[in-house]
Amino acid sequence: MSIDPHVTDTRTMNIVHNALRRDLTRAQRALASTPPPNDERRTALADHLDWMMHFLHVHHDGEDRGLWPMVRRLNPDAGPLLDRMDADHRLVAPEITGVTAAVAAYRSNAVSREELSQSLGRLTEVLIPHLQREENEAMPVVARTLSQTQLDEWEERFYLAPKSKQELGLEAHWLIDGADRQDYDIMAHKVGPFTRFMLLHAFARPYRRACAARWGAGVDIRPLHRRPARTEGSVDVHIDAPARSVYEVLSDVTRTGERSTECVSCTPLPGKAAGDVGARFRGRNRSGHLHWSRLCEVTAADPGKAFAFRTVPARHNPAYHDSTLWSYRLTPDGTGTRVQHSYRVIEKPYRPFEWGYLHLLPQHHDMRPQMRDNLEALRLQLESATPGPTVPATTSSRRRTAPASSPMPSSADLGDRPG
Repeated sequence: MSIDPHVTDTRTMNIVHNALRRDLTRAQRALASTPPPNDERRTALADHLDWMMHFLHVHHDGEDRGLWPMVRRLNPDAGPLLDRMDADHRLVAPEITGVTAAVAAYRSNAVSREELSQSLGRLTEVLIPHLQREENEAMPVVARTLSQTQLDEWEERFYLAPKSKQELGLEAHWLIDGADRQDYDIMAHKVGPFTRFMLLHAFARPYRRACAARWGAGVDIRPLHRRPARTEGSVDVHIDAPARSVYEVLSDVTRTGERSTECVSCTPLPGKAAGDVGARFRGRNRSGHLHWSRLCEVTAADPGKAFAFRTVPARHNPAYHDSTLWSYRLTPDGTGTRVQHSYRVIEKPYRPFEWGYLHLLPQHHDMRPQMRDNLEALRLQLESATPGPTVPATTSSRRRTAPASSPMPSSADLGDRPG
């Protein structure tokens, strides 16, 4: 994506926000993990959350003392908007203090894990809407008001000059952790070639070690364009509802769009009864400006236990060569149900198509985060007993879910096709 050279580029702010959202989500998952973090991981997690709260405080302080006053002086009409930004910061500040206190308690004693989780939840409730408002409302005003030089000088004074090279090196890797190609390039080219080489290579190993200590070795922190696409994966969640009730919702493919931001609709096709093994349907999907559809076939339908379907490959169209199996397994779990959602690429796309799919939809390198969001939406839908759209608030502006598509949709599918 190119940007008008005459318009101030504020995309770095979104990258910082994405990193905050990403690690708040990771922290909540780590705290909720079974078994809970051991002493070594607990200390590493506490250290990182302590650093994040300091980073967030410095981030807001730089806006309060530098950015907002400069914009207010040059653009008085922005006053009401900047007042809202200031009000947001006043709401966030005590929650940062609360998390910092909860982190200290958790570092000392593992029994404070729930207290920390609740503190992070309260911070998230006020911080995430603020970050979105800042991106949607404040940054366009900043871009129109400040020159690129003014914005860069503000960033240098408040965020770069006060930090050591080691701090900046580790922070740079934190910002490109899981980034797509565009965000990676933005951050990498903020410095010259020599400095970029030093930052990317000298601090990569320390950052990997720190992430493994706090998140576990299974969390992939590489930028998306450097990851091989996963061909299988699974996530699970507990839902406080009977297995039959969960199955009824999952097997009704026409309701898939209620809990997905990528699958728009699923339409049953003539033939076997909808929901039975062998029944076919067409899933229509959208991601940004891209649209595509896939023919799907039910492969397992065991009421209360399992439901699965695959995307059907087309013999005479190389763009539809791939096929992916999507499955749900339901297991009684106390008073509710443990739902495991899995995918497995049965047939990979031809290489030129695969490259194109992953370039257009980098979030499809690993479908597990999107599948987790899908399950969380399903949980909210069932536990609230309200069948309307209940997609949960996302922790990343890139969240996508594709239960009715291949994780690597073909370029020929970028427009809805009739069933």
